[in-house]
Amino acid sequence: TDARKSILVDELKARLAALPGVVNVANGHAPDDPDLREAAVSVNGQQPDRINRKAYLFYKWIQPNYFRTLSIPLLAGRTLTAGAAEDAVVSQSAAKELWPGESPVGKTLRLGTDGQYHEKDEPLPDGSIWRVIGVVHDTRGVTLDGSDSEEIYLPMPAEAASRYPILIRGTGDAASLMREMDPVLAAVDPNLGAHLLTLEQMLRTTEPFVASSMAATIASITGLLGLLLVTVGIYGTVSYIVVQRTREVGIRMALGARRGNVLLLILRESAQPVVSGLGIGLVLAAGVAWLLRHILYGVPIFDAVSFVGVSLLLLSAALLAAFFPSRRATRVDPMVALRYE
Repeated sequence: TDARKSILVDELKARLAALPGVVNVANGHAPDDPDLREAAVSVNGQQPDRINRKAYLFYKWIQPNYFRTLSIPLLAGRTLTAGAAEDAVVSQSAAKELWPGESPVGKTLRLGTDGQYHEKDEPLPDGSIWRVIGVVHDTRGVTLDGSDSEEIYLPMPAEAASRYPILIRGTGDAASLMREMDPVLAAVDPNLGAHLLTLEQMLRTTEPFVASSMAATIASITGLLGLLLVTVGIYGTVSYIVVQRTREVGIRMALGARRGNVLLLILRESAQPVVSGLGIGLVLAAGVAWLLRHILYGVPIFDAVSFVGVSLLLLSAALLAAFFPSRRATRVDPMVALRYE
């Protein structure tokens, strides 16, 4: 029964909160939870419909210590408190969407889920006028375009807590903490089934992340093949050009040029077009990375390892391609080099 579920959840949370290393415990959707709920939003006091809706945003039922548990910073106003049934907190992006250039604290909104998916007996936010009391920092969720950062947080009804995951923030190793939870679960109810996941593990099981991981794998293989072809191409082209300059090397050596100076000259001239190409390529790559910024997980837009690493690889290929033929040419007798065709 619902009453039994509520008692079970409360007991579980109390025992989990007493574990060493546990900092906060709360019920609510995790940022990586793919089970999103969306509602039409109006800010004029009327029930949102096709005419007066301001936007479609995601909403979450949470408990007052939800933001502390997930370390989501408060930017303005205050967070939810127990017993405040009609207060709401919005994310930074949601505030900009609903009240651009204004402070949302003190404003009101209404939500409508008509036509939106929800489960049987699931609590719905329709009907109430919600008063915004605070703004929190955006969180990165599972949608590739980042649209789920526009969120409205609502106080969870007490009887609904058993419908949502128990979120636990701890210190130290997550795996060790999860092992300590097993006897607690068994003590509360031996027949209780629990699914323990870190937020990172939860994110990696979502459909958008799996799809993007597959796409990233394919793109990585394609990119490595392309990088291999480019490296071989640069090496072959530069090496061929340097071999064609063997007669020039012989003339320079016959006129008294030092071997080291000739070698440096060819290396410098061989590297110039490669450096110019890398400069143009880095600018284009930075532009593409900026366009793809919404689908990057755990990678900065301007990843220094990728940019610098690829540049050094291609430059090294050009220098090596120029070095070995140049060194051979400088060791050839000048008279032999002068007859070289």
